[in-house]
Amino acid sequence: METTATVAAPRWKTTLNMIINPGEVVKTQMGKVPWPYSLLVSGLSFTLFFLQTGLDLLRSGQIEASGVALMTMLGLLYGTAGVALLAVMVWALAQAGERGITMGWAVSAFALGYSATLVYALSGLIFSLALGWKTAVAFGVTGVLWALRPTLFTIKQMSGERVAFSIAVTTLCGAILLAGWSLLGRFGS
Repeated sequence: METTATVAAPRWKTTLNMIINPGEVVKTQMGKVPWPYSLLVSGLSFTLFFLQTGLDLLRSGQIEASGVALMTMLGLLYGTAGVALLAVMVWALAQAGERGITMGWAVSAFALGYSATLVYALSGLIFSLALGWKTAVAFGVTGVLWALRPTLFTIKQMSGERVAFSIAVTTLCGAILLAGWSLLGRFGS
């Protein structure tokens, strides 16, 4: 008797695949990715994004070093609790529970969608530290915008492939996250 075992892809590969092919990841691999791991990705993404924002504000003399630390902590909170809350609200709005999609799956898929944001935020931080550039808008906002594609696929899956609904809610999610970043950036200064 010959048996074959399926080998699960390492989580880091799934994270990178979320950038390249989010539709496939959402449909076939999200059940294997625990929500705490995904929240680690989104939490680190927003931590680095808000750190860039704090460094930009520090360079322009709008805040002091303690403000940079506060901004960084706000980024961690925003990338974990904020993303999870947004995912749960969209899960309820999409009536995903009726399709057998759990809240844990929704939080995991939403959070892992910020894989590209993590790459952009890390790149921006490198440019910020190495060259002294102001990078929050160029790298951080661009990273958040790149996350809209995985968000769209996630919402489509949760809503039963309702395209117009998915586009509208994805746009709303992007606007909420960027508006929140803008407001928290003022709070830190």
